[in-house]
Amino acid sequence: MERIKFENSRFKEGGIKKLVQLAESMRKDQERPVDVSFADILASKHDGLTIDKFYDEIGIDVTFDTIQNIFTTPDESIRWLIPEIFRDALRLGYRAAPIWPAVTSREQQVGQLSQHLPYINMADAIPMKVGEGETIPIGTLSYGQRSFRIYKFGRGIKIPDEVQRYVSLAVISIFLEDFGVKMGYGVDALAMNTLINGEQADGSNSSPVVGIKTKDTLTYRDILKLWIRMAKIGRNPSVMLSGEEMALDMLDLDAFKTRSSGTTQASLNIKTPMPQSSNLYINGNIDDDQLVIVDPRVALLKMNAVPLVVESERIVSNQTSAFYASFTTGFAKLFDDSCLILDRGKKLSDHPIPTWFNVDADTWLDME
Repeated sequence: MERIKFENSRFKEGGIKKLVQLAESMRKDQERPVDVSFADILASKHDGLTIDKFYDEIGIDVTFDTIQNIFTTPDESIRWLIPEIFRDALRLGYRAAPIWPAVTSREQQVGQLSQHLPYINMADAIPMKVGEGETIPIGTLSYGQRSFRIYKFGRGIKIPDEVQRYVSLAVISIFLEDFGVKMGYGVDALAMNTLINGEQADGSNSSPVVGIKTKDTLTYRDILKLWIRMAKIGRNPSVMLSGEEMALDMLDLDAFKTRSSGTTQASLNIKTPMPQSSNLYINGNIDDDQLVIVDPRVALLKMNAVPLVVESERIVSNQTSAFYASFTTGFAKLFDDSCLILDRGKKLSDHPIPTWFNVDADTWLDME
């Protein structure tokens, strides 16, 4: 680290510590926590200053400098940068390739662990034919709320003194980014569990499991039936989730692997909004026999209480430094009809599509 640059910079004598503390206070705010990065704080407080220019100004070369170089700098305020450098690497991995954004309608900041999600039940609200002078029939619409909890997740890592002395910050960040990827996998697992089983402890809002026409023999027709049924109630099943075996079997279906050329003699324009294509995500938390079909617009709501926080401590007894990453979040289902689960190990006759997915179950116009 070039200490002369640091001594001549505007950030000496506690300037860095104040910026880090500002970022931390925004992340841990009880009312409106914000997932703000150190780079965001720099840009807002110093006229768009980038993180690379900041490092150059204070004399840090992340490809050469080690943790030890920073810890031995006379001005202790620069040591506050280490958790921020690690946080940036973790966050980069955490946001690298997760599945949960593909099935999440939106994220919402919250201020406490116990949450309440409003819901609306529509019952007996089908339009009815009304004769001249007759009273319009009254349907019912009930309102309520579901209670659920969000949880704190965290993990710590220990970095030996040898790594702190000899390994550059850039190299350590590569491994921390991989650690962040695994954190993302954990959030994916939470999202998949909520999508399949709901957020209620009793499983009352779990997604319906539907069989196929011929048990253990998956066909394109089986998938198409669920697409059509969801499309008829205004859901767009543009995302599918499965394990590896189900994905391989699906990709082996003629409908997904056979290419054709030319045009048919007649054309059929399907106006019911079925997907022309569907995004398939493979996740190990889904049963090998199941295919989860989702409308991501109305599937999950992600509740964020505390964004990613990185804290550190020195453990003298074994000459290591421990870094702890934690965040508090959870998921809730927005609409129960946003998801159907196809199970090729079950027969459709034994596990039919729920009647509340069938808009044709009640004829609302009696023409007699």
